[in-house]
Amino acid sequence: MSKGFPRLLFLTMMVVLLAFGTLSVQAQEEKKPTVKPTGVTKIITLAGGAVNPANLEINRGDTVIWTAIDQPAMVYFAEGTPVKLACISPTRFYLNEEGAYTSGIIPQGGTASLCFVEPGTFDYAVFFRGGIEAGGRIAPKPGVPAGRIVVK
Repeated sequence: MSKGFPRLLFLTMMVVLLAFGTLSVQAQEEKKPTVKPTGVTKIITLAGGAVNPANLEINRGDTVIWTAIDQPAMVYFAEGTPVKLACISPTRFYLNEEGAYTSGIIPQGGTASLCFVEPGTFDYAVFFRGGIEAGGRIAPKPGVPAGRIVVK
């Protein structure tokens, strides 16, 4: 063995450790949403058992606020493409067991908000007081009002 072998081995190990550390940091950064809030807010009213507007087009980083005007309601992203990422902490929304955002019960006069990160079309159902059982469990009824958000 030459005198330089331990030094060469040490340098080689340092390069390998540095490479793995860089890959790990890159992987963590890729998981973070890169879209920041735009400051643009769109409001959807939930009143009289209806969703208004039922269809909404927004940009990535925009925030949507649902307002329950005359009765408690719940927003549920279950059909089609579920919303899985938000750019800031959502208000009254949580990740359900399917990994998609669902609002808790929005009380009469209350709001829930979500900032959209991913482009796509997101369909959701709204369950009003008659469709929410005690404890917040959803009891779907025929003709449940629905909405659609298209994120460009």
